[in-house]
Amino acid sequence: MAKWMITYSKDEGAGVLEVESATKPSMEQAVQWLLEMAGRDFEAQEPDSPYEIQTPAVRLLECYGITVTSISEE
Repeated sequence: MAKWMITYSKDEGAGVLEVESATKPSMEQAVQWLLEMAGRDFEAQEPDSPYEIQTPAVRLLECYGITVTSISEE
């Protein structure tokens, strides 16, 4: 199984979440893994004025200030 690095930005810095997957993770899968990691490692913030459309990527940004920047194989 291949190792994949999901690079993300948070608070003007960068981080990497390493995962194992037989195929390259989709953006949606990467966001889901990051939401799970963020829920364990960071305190969620309630947005002042949330976006109308609440996708997992929007929740990741609004609650944790995280955006995915790349998905690459190790």
